[in-house]
Amino acid sequence: MSAATPLERLARGESAFAQEPPGGWAPELYWLWLADLLRPGFAHTGRVLDAYGTARAVWEQRFDPDRFAHAAGAAAVRRLVQEDKTPADYQALYAQCTACGVHIITFEDPDYPLALSRISDLPLVLYCTGSTQWLNAAHTVGMVGSRRPTAYGAEAAARLGAQLAQGGAVIVSGMADGLDSECHKAALAQHTPTIAVLGVPIDRTYPAANAGLRRRIEACGAVISEYPPVGEEVYRAAFLQRNRIIAALSQALVVVEARRRSGTMSTVGHAARYGRPVFAVPGSVFSPLSEGTNELLRTGQARAAVCAQDILQAVGLGGGQQPAAAPEPEPLPPAAKKVLACLGARPVGLAALAESTGLSMGALLGALTALEVAGRIMALPGRQYILK
Repeated sequence: MSAATPLERLARGESAFAQEPPGGWAPELYWLWLADLLRPGFAHTGRVLDAYGTARAVWEQRFDPDRFAHAAGAAAVRRLVQEDKTPADYQALYAQCTACGVHIITFEDPDYPLALSRISDLPLVLYCTGSTQWLNAAHTVGMVGSRRPTAYGAEAAARLGAQLAQGGAVIVSGMADGLDSECHKAALAQHTPTIAVLGVPIDRTYPAANAGLRRRIEACGAVISEYPPVGEEVYRAAFLQRNRIIAALSQALVVVEARRRSGTMSTVGHAARYGRPVFAVPGSVFSPLSEGTNELLRTGQARAAVCAQDILQAVGLGGGQQPAAAPEPEPLPPAAKKVLACLGARPVGLAALAESTGLSMGALLGALTALEVAGRIMALPGRQYILK
């Protein structure tokens, strides 16, 4: 006879699977539980949030696996019914992060990057060392490239990185060997913040030789990972998964030097998927390390990055012609005005909007639809809304 699942044992009164204290656990514990259940890089996280809204709602409705399967798929539902874990099992992880100065940033945290909340495969939890304030920087540029660059590539990264930092951009990269490190160093040389996205647990530095660079980044910027401090092995898929975070955090992506088939080009794919403009540094037609960048330019997938000014303008910095005056918006009905007054740069959920506006659910949904059609607001996963 096969072993009973946690759900079956609970039905017989034999499992502590659902022993929840009055009032529930700390909100962070539900998010840690759900993030572990879905796994890093999960493609349908946004769909789960659309279906449930919060991690706690998933926990409270976990005895309806058919509903969870519809949102998350068969593999995730198998983990839901087989793993005998509760949010309480993550108290040790929470304490460990607190003790070693690691910030736990959940989807509900005010410091959670808005740029990530808009993608379908968002990380539910980020771990951060350094300052969390830069995760919502107004002007971000991703810079990526080869781990074994030519002298030309290293010089291009240093020069472009310095110009972008001087122009007010926050550089986002992966703190890997080679061009990633050169881009971070260029920002630090200008005494500006930079964000490093790791493909390893937050308590590890990879490569280890970049420990000094990491300390410098933490002193004026941030280091983040979706992998908790649990000492797991480094594996290749993690680096590919973190590339989506670099792309999503960046308002524009610059590829300095890359082979035609490389991890760098996966970041380009994510940037295209998220609608981020891509720039590429032209390289020698004789260099294998410029095959990828030159192909991006040849096929029109990227614009040439020959100076920082074009990139700065793409993220809302730098000079240039003044845009034409926008037409006057159509007058809004009273219900829509009420909703608009309750929205800002931070996401607000449907329940909170209903309470603050006093509108019926039908009137509220109608107002939200009108505001979305007018281009005034944006809907995020979990039925949350922000101003555009």
